[in-house]
Amino acid sequence: MKTDRQLIEPLKKVTLQISAGKRPAGVELMDPEPVEFIFGLGRTGLTPLERQIEGKTVGHCTSLEVYRSFVPEFFGHIFPFPMKLKIPLDPFYLNMKVISVDPADPREVVSSMAEIAACSGCDCGCGGHF
Repeated sequence: MKTDRQLIEPLKKVTLQISAGKRPAGVELMDPEPVEFIFGLGRTGLTPLERQIEGKTVGHCTSLEVYRSFVPEFFGHIFPFPMKLKIPLDPFYLNMKVISVDPADPREVVSSMAEIAACSGCDCGCGGHF
């Protein structure tokens, strides 16, 4: 039985395992790597990544065909992960598995919001990190 605690919704700390391949569920282009973020904190609403996992639970897996030019928009403020995504194939398959969904500590929420707001307005989605 699913519990609300495991449901991806605003202000939940989500950990995804992300890999990339030439085919769905493939890992030829990038080995699985964890990505952790607070869901739903973007300045302009949910990112395409967040829309793909909204309402999902731990264990959910998905593969999406993605064009390299769409990577910054897809991840949005969930940076610097795309900087690590140096994949030569275009398009490629981005494979995601929900590893954990937990309530975010208020300090984590405030810290994440401060990082997102720190961007100098370059519209790059970097959150002020680069």
